[in-house]
Amino acid sequence: MDRRDFLRLSLILGGAIAVSPLITPVLDYMGYYYGELKSISPKYLVANNSQGLEGFPRYKVANISQLQGSCPVYFFTYPLTDEPCFLVDFNKLNNMKDVEFKNPYANQFRINTNFKDIVGVGPKNSICAFSAVCVHLGCQLPAQALVSSSSDPGLNPSTSILHCPCHGSMYQLDQGGVVVGGPAPRPLPMVLLEYDETTGDIYAVGTNAPYFSEAVPRRRPRDNLIYDPRYSYSVPSNPACVRVSYWRNRKGPGLTGSWSGSTRGQVYMVTP
Repeated sequence: MDRRDFLRLSLILGGAIAVSPLITPVLDYMGYYYGELKSISPKYLVANNSQGLEGFPRYKVANISQLQGSCPVYFFTYPLTDEPCFLVDFNKLNNMKDVEFKNPYANQFRINTNFKDIVGVGPKNSICAFSAVCVHLGCQLPAQALVSSSSDPGLNPSTSILHCPCHGSMYQLDQGGVVVGGPAPRPLPMVLLEYDETTGDIYAVGTNAPYFSEAVPRRRPRDNLIYDPRYSYSVPSNPACVRVSYWRNRKGPGLTGSWSGSTRGQVYMVTP
């Protein structure tokens, strides 16, 4: 091997070493985990399929008649039975109609390549859906707690900001869940929706990004980016909204309702 070939080989090896830490995250962001849904026990899937799923199901989460009250949020689970998500009607939240914004995760996952923009569904094109789990450390987000200030944990109707009670992550829902404060490393994942104008049924058809998991980005081949068995959540009963006047601490004093929570499962729920 002459000196020129040695230098060329050294450059190639050096470049490979430099980019190797990026390979796994890049592959995660290029793929989107059809096989991982298939590997999960069918009992955890919202859709009844004894063979598992090759992709996300088209799954009815609500009918528009169930959203006729004053509460702007409606809870459901998708694609697993213990993964809480919520519909938010921006028309009820802050009088928005014909909601449309850029998909914060466009082109990052194979599942959402057809969703460059997120468009609201429903009679006023104002309904969207989000994961109810903070992508920082997995706390359950209290979207049912309507607050008057974005500095208080809960959902502020006037700003559309959802504030996590655990570490202060703040998501701007009317911009696709982008992070506007706190330690969250990425936007809040959304559930992609379809609306049947004839029946009024609202369907979940996928997500624009993986929900919270300590395996994002994947660190070990066995990590599952869809389901993290170390965490479990509860789903609030609908209608779930409660007005919260102010906040002193995350366990309850100072609220108009009562709060329950745990530490490292991080379930926080408002009850009237």
